[in-house]
Amino acid sequence: MRIIPSMTLDGRSLLRRAYPKGSTEDIVAQLSDKFDMLYLSDVDGITKNKPQLDVAREICEGIPTMYEGGLRFGQNVIDLLITGAENAVVGTATLVSLEELGIAFKLSENITFKADYRDGIVSFDPSIAGRAIFDLSRDVLEIGISNVLVPWELAEDASKAKRELGFTLGVFATMTDQPALERLEVDYIVTEDFGSMVTNE
Repeated sequence: MRIIPSMTLDGRSLLRRAYPKGSTEDIVAQLSDKFDMLYLSDVDGITKNKPQLDVAREICEGIPTMYEGGLRFGQNVIDLLITGAENAVVGTATLVSLEELGIAFKLSENITFKADYRDGIVSFDPSIAGRAIFDLSRDVLEIGISNVLVPWELAEDASKAKRELGFTLGVFATMTDQPALERLEVDYIVTEDFGSMVTNE
């Protein structure tokens, strides 16, 4: 199972203290020695629609990156990918509609669909909000996107959908959840729980 460390960018700073000590450049260099991919969540992009593209670009230069920059409209997927990100992550909480997801996919196939969850799948679009992950995954696959990322709460249902529909499944989880997720045949874990793996503490 692939492990992808997650970092959160707030303004020009890394938000969480779980990261090893050092500059952003040093941290990215340490991560690139141990991991083949990074998940970067951009708070300004997600909450204010003002992604920190210049900082994201610096990070993407050091390690292949899945970049969640708060994409709302499909045409803006290019903004996320010009940072050098390998993959643009499109979350349901910011996406305006499934039609916009289709527009994004026409511009680039390097897209991961992320289900945001708070007592149900969250979205402005009523055709997304509150739906079962199986039905939503089927619609996303029909668009052409075959990489789906879900929170721990949806892991079991998403695993069933994956077995029937056939897509790549990632789950936000801790390293202690890895055995359970391996049983669910999850393809990768996105985790903030990686500081000791980098610093060898």
